Amino acid sequence: MIEKIRDYFKSKVTLAEEFDNILVDFLGENATTYSIEPIPVDPVLRGYADGGSLNQFVFQFGSREFYDDSVAQNISNLDFYEKFQEEIETNNKNGVLPDIKGIQTIECLNNGTIQDVQTNTAKYVIEMRITYEKEA
Repeated sequence: MIEKIRDYFKSKVTLAEEFDNILVDFLGENATTYSIEPIPVDPVLRGYADGGSLNQFVFQFGSREFYDDSVAQNISNLDFYEKFQEEIETNNKNGVLPDIKGIQTIECLNNGTIQDVQTNTAKYVIEMRITYEKEA
């Protein structure tokens, strides 16, 4: 599933020129790098009588960005996540989704925010969720 999500970000999100190298479960120390990191949750949202279920895959999309006391730099970082969230929402409404069997939605669960600050960089993250039907 991670590979399909990674492909989606690289090919279906217009901010994709930013995503030359999206890592998985690892975010480097250098700005501007990106990562997809799974978040442990119960995958089953709802079970069905036939043995199938509505499932979820929750993850965070994160990036390492330049960070300092410059208001313009930090607004730019937050602006990226605002645009990212808007594009994911638009894609979801228009059925532009990752190529995952039974997928119903991809959504952002919160706004992009700082998770960790280093000397000249900060890790920004946004939590996301994919819902999909799983057959018995």
